[in-house]
Amino acid sequence: MFRFYITLFLLFMMFGCGSSHAPSAGNGGDNGGGNGETEVTLPENGSCSEGSFYRLQMGKCYTLRHPEWGFKGFSVPKANLYRVTECTQSALRAALDQIGTSGGRVILPACTFTLDDTIGLYDNTIFEGAGIDKTIIHGSTNDLLSLRGKNIIVRGMTLDGQNRSLGGVVGTNNRGNILIENVRIKDLRGSGVYLVTGAPQADTAITIRGNSISGTLHGIVVKTEASAKMSILSNHLYDNREYGIDISNTSDVEIAGNYMHDNYYAGAKSPAADGIWYRYNDIHANGKSPDREDRAGIVYMGSNPNAKIYLEYNDLRHNGGLAFASWSGHFAYLLLKNNLTADSTDVNGYNIRATGVDLIDVYGDNGKIWVGEGNEDRIRYH
Repeated sequence: MFRFYITLFLLFMMFGCGSSHAPSAGNGGDNGGGNGETEVTLPENGSCSEGSFYRLQMGKCYTLRHPEWGFKGFSVPKANLYRVTECTQSALRAALDQIGTSGGRVILPACTFTLDDTIGLYDNTIFEGAGIDKTIIHGSTNDLLSLRGKNIIVRGMTLDGQNRSLGGVVGTNNRGNILIENVRIKDLRGSGVYLVTGAPQADTAITIRGNSISGTLHGIVVKTEASAKMSILSNHLYDNREYGIDISNTSDVEIAGNYMHDNYYAGAKSPAADGIWYRYNDIHANGKSPDREDRAGIVYMGSNPNAKIYLEYNDLRHNGGLAFASWSGHFAYLLLKNNLTADSTDVNGYNIRATGVDLIDVYGDNGKIWVGEGNEDRIRYH
């Protein structure tokens, strides 16, 4: 419990104190910085510089592999600022109704709102609360927030489904450039963040950062049919009924600095996904299912013969199953670089299982790897 409140304090310092790193409507979000493995010095105010991310469990900043991915920023008229002063659903909806096609910013007070239906957020909207556990939104049996356009920010609030509401932040018609940060989402019948589109639409330029998601079906779900160009950074994902993160049929996502633990099946899965970078995550104590093949730190399901998956500097120890598991799915390439895997094993003592992969590059000690009998030449040790 002490660690949890320390984490919330760091998140508040990181995203809630007006630091230059916290993106506003016009400053360009997470762009900038460089690649590589150089550790970035942690500033005294607890935030990270542009082009870097915060690793929750280590309390350090590291450079992004793909700083060009994620939220890009946008502009709204300064005059379109609407402060909600009454803690009523009608006051909240009235403020949102004031935003025209040019967009605007709605600021909510520190109080609790109870909804009887979903709140829709459209183009060029900043929807901002007073902070986690200060602005609280309860709902009915529907989704709480629905993203229905492009250029949307949701930040600084708690979305509490009270085990009645379906989803937390749901985007089935959004058109990209989305920032969701510093939000606690809990106790939903569905998923915390649910972004699903099909061709020709795609969820692109999205950053999901610094959120706490628990007691949901999946913490974060992303299913697109194209390149997402997405960053999922520094989130606390725990006690979800299936997975912390579910990335399906999606490409180009950097998942970094997250703390995923005590999720029922696995910390994260990426069925048929391509270009997924897992970097500097702490993924522990996942895999409560009685079926061992459902249990892992990270799991790859399905097949995509062109897919490439990258695992760098993750702590995948102490899961109920393997550290990384791909039982039958076929994909092209797996990078394993200095991942910790102790105590995450199958019944034969393997830490990594990737029988369907064509080629694995291994740097450092990533534990015991199984690729199938006679396929040992698929592994290149460096």
